[in-house]
Amino acid sequence: MLTHPGNHLGDSWYFIEGETVHCFYLTCPESVERHTAWDIGHATSTDLKNWMLQPLVLYKGQPSDYDGRCPATGSVIRFKDRYWLAYTGNWNGPLPTVAIAVSDDLYHWEKLASNPVTRIDPAYYDDKPASAPRDWLHWRDPFLFEIEGEIYHAVCAKLNHGPADQRGTLGLAKTSDMANWQVLPPPDVQAIAAELECPQIYKVDGRFYLIFSTAVSLFSAGFRQRCIDGKEHWSSYAMVGPSPFGPFKMLEDGSIIPPNYPLQPYANQIVFWHGQAYLIGTVWNEEQDFLCDPIPVEFTPGGVKIKA
Repeated sequence: MLTHPGNHLGDSWYFIEGETVHCFYLTCPESVERHTAWDIGHATSTDLKNWMLQPLVLYKGQPSDYDGRCPATGSVIRFKDRYWLAYTGNWNGPLPTVAIAVSDDLYHWEKLASNPVTRIDPAYYDDKPASAPRDWLHWRDPFLFEIEGEIYHAVCAKLNHGPADQRGTLGLAKTSDMANWQVLPPPDVQAIAAELECPQIYKVDGRFYLIFSTAVSLFSAGFRQRCIDGKEHWSSYAMVGPSPFGPFKMLEDGSIIPPNYPLQPYANQIVFWHGQAYLIGTVWNEEQDFLCDPIPVEFTPGGVKIKA
């Protein structure tokens, strides 16, 4: 597992280069309250279990900057012979954005002068704060993927219409140069939750899987009746669709981690390593936050499950 002694840990994301796995993660000193002032850390591994801490790669900006309040979750992609890290600027408002940093070696990163590259477009997405308990705007956790030479991002966003507990969707945007982005309408996602945090889209065996995290309490009332346990916990789920733009639907109950599993990490990411898919997520506690050891998972026609 990965720990950063003296520091809190937040969400993580991964990029594999050769036989080295690069983990990027949110972190701040334990003297600072979690989720209020993250920077972005970096660690490397050759087995997904033993990690070597590297210097931090990105720091939050000045207080008035697009990322000066609290940067947050992102992803990394290789495109046009460079590495690009998308991350969230000021995830809990008042104006969440997506920003980009670029690198030639995965260790040294430079923020783009054109940042932020995307923000909420009210033509498609909700730009008005919601009511409690999550009363901020949603445009965060960008996941980068490539289609026919263009790069897209999917973010946690909300529709600008419909019942409050069914507005959770993906905010889409695309670019051909990483600096200039066009915000797009949302894909076709089943309306079952108020938020779809840390979205990821993967193609496996001809099907597309939308992985996301949320709390049972943030599912719609109708879907909560189908939940496997009804407990007010946070976990990760999978929808399945025929294309990267959907329609994505929750088959069965959608859960990835059983409620009786001994470990319940959150903000889980899928890592494909040596022909096997693994889940890695964050476990928070008062002694020492950690990123869990890899948990083997399998992609099935109905979703994603921990491998027996």
